[in-house]
Amino acid sequence: MSGRISEAHHSAAITRVLEIVPHAAAIREHVSEIVASPAFKGSRRGQEFLRHIIEKALKGQFEDLKERTLGVELFGRPPAYDTAEDAVVRVTACDVRKRLTHFYGESESSFEVRIDLPSGSYIPEFRRTASVISDVELVRPAAPKADKAASLHHPNWFPYPYRFLWAAMALALVFCLLVSGGFSFKSPAKRILPWSELLQVDRGVQLVLSDPDIATVQDILATNLSLSDYANHRYLPEHSLSPDMQLALRGYRGDNSASVDTIIALNIADLARPPSQRVKIHTARSMKLPDFKIDDHFILLGSPRSNPWASLFEDQLDFVFEYDQAGNQEIIRNRRPAKGDPPTYIPTAKGGGTGKAYGIVGFVANPGQSGDALLLAGSNAEATEAAGRIATNLKALDDTLRNCGIVSRRASRHFELLLSVTTMAGSPNRFDVVACHALPSPQK
Repeated sequence: MSGRISEAHHSAAITRVLEIVPHAAAIREHVSEIVASPAFKGSRRGQEFLRHIIEKALKGQFEDLKERTLGVELFGRPPAYDTAEDAVVRVTACDVRKRLTHFYGESESSFEVRIDLPSGSYIPEFRRTASVISDVELVRPAAPKADKAASLHHPNWFPYPYRFLWAAMALALVFCLLVSGGFSFKSPAKRILPWSELLQVDRGVQLVLSDPDIATVQDILATNLSLSDYANHRYLPEHSLSPDMQLALRGYRGDNSASVDTIIALNIADLARPPSQRVKIHTARSMKLPDFKIDDHFILLGSPRSNPWASLFEDQLDFVFEYDQAGNQEIIRNRRPAKGDPPTYIPTAKGGGTGKAYGIVGFVANPGQSGDALLLAGSNAEATEAAGRIATNLKALDDTLRNCGIVSRRASRHFELLLSVTTMAGSPNRFDVVACHALPSPQK
């Protein structure tokens, strides 16, 4: 077994994990039941392996769920060990798959969720095994405000252990409909830009995750990849690289996801309730140019260096990312500086460091289409996290836009925020909105 799966399957596995993260405590409790069962009795290695991959998945650390990384972290292998000769990870994973099958096959208890480890992957999957929820309840008018369970819609998952609670809520909603003859509910997100435009019931939302692998490749080579090359899968300047370097860099296949993307995706999922809201997740490398030529809305995570598709929308922005070859990093160019504004904003903190970083929240049109696009990006992961925080904090976002004269509840306006982010030890310690621009809306 190679331990590799197709990008589509990898993306789907990550999507399913993102859906259950809000219910991590229940999943951990179920894992404790599994490892304490006769199926795993006497296999300390299998118990540790299962707990380890579950924890990594629940924390969104998908990049650590690779054969070599697991070999180093779990089994103490040296970083350069030969995975072809030492199959400890593959053998253990195979044993865990068999034990999971035995556990679910022999257990007399019925479980509402099943944990699987698909062949060829080290990313666990979580599937609903039974449901007493009717179709009417699944398309209930809206989740009550007190309902904190958030999920991206997927037919194989309905959050547990809240099944009976949600059923009671759905019945209460049906009762309200019958008594009052109607029921109207709008979540706060539906009244505040950009969510008032993005979360429309008649239009889908395409969430495009960043590609940290391509950012790493560019950092190693001290180069900048154009959108054209990325779209045409020309990721490496092969003629200028040694065969060994080409072989090493081909390992960055674009099937990793940044941890910060997981956090942002979960917050967006919470805003996108009810679950019938159509939100689909894609990796950047799985996208093609025609995929953007539809009338859905788009949310793109990451700057052009980690998500080159963001370049499709930069002509509408006042603050744009620009590659500085001397510093081998992205800086922010101010295309429309007001009096006293600097023409450029230069970060002093790279990923995981301490210093200053910059992020943007840009809400623009999708050129040539009727949909819009939300860009959440930073000069490093911490700044992207800050952009995601303010974009999904409805009160902070609404207050910020009001201070800029952009009144969300009156009219649709495109806008851009520039954030100054102070990072410390890899976290956004503090961030401030240093500029807010209303952007013209192009004719569609």
